[in-house]
Amino acid sequence: MRQVIVSDGRRYRADVVRRVNPRGPEAVRIVIPAYQPTRQAQNLLKICIRSIQHYTDPDDYELWVVDNASPRRFCDWLLEWPGINAVLSRSKPLPPEQRRVPVCLAFWRDQCAWGSYANGVGLDLGLRLLDESTRYVLTLHMDTMACHKNWLSFLKSKINDRVKVAGACMERHRVPEGVVHVLGCLVDYQEVRRLNLDYWPQLPGLDVGDRISVGLRKAGYDLYTCPNTYEHPELADTLPDRSPFKALN
Repeated sequence: MRQVIVSDGRRYRADVVRRVNPRGPEAVRIVIPAYQPTRQAQNLLKICIRSIQHYTDPDDYELWVVDNASPRRFCDWLLEWPGINAVLSRSKPLPPEQRRVPVCLAFWRDQCAWGSYANGVGLDLGLRLLDESTRYVLTLHMDTMACHKNWLSFLKSKINDRVKVAGACMERHRVPEGVVHVLGCLVDYQEVRRLNLDYWPQLPGLDVGDRISVGLRKAGYDLYTCPNTYEHPELADTLPDRSPFKALN
């Protein structure tokens, strides 16, 4: 179904396919913004989707994949993929300053030059299609893989009265106090909406999703991130030698 979705003051034409029956408000809505300019990028996204579907109980989540105006030959497969909701934007994600560029120069526009903003658009398009009663939203990058059957229930178990965001890793090079990286960031979406927070970047200070951590911390909530070899490389020493994750960091 063709829809027009307004995001940050711009109208985006999108083909929207809902293949997943609506879940209850407690089911996690997983939103993946994607851009597939090459076959390699397409294959990365397919691996990501397969890993989620393999390791996650289908009753526990809805998967929304939002493609940001990729070439049709690399993205139209999403319209047929079972078990997902697909949003194929046919309009390039353009920040406000790029909308003033003359149309005759449009061929110079490459969303990779403003990738953070494009990711923000992808997330916003997906979020605008979610049921308003949604309790949990998880944002993922398209090069993420689920690797354990309890991955989603583990993250969800960390959300409580004190913790409103739980994710894969903490980053501190933009915000000294730390922000939960958007690549695997589960939030209490009702609280995010109540506080009027959003995922838009404001570089160089805040990247996509950073406002969520900053805003929730300011409201008095705690943040949770998993022990991981990105932040603590020494944890790799606790893994068996045969583990494929031992040298991953």
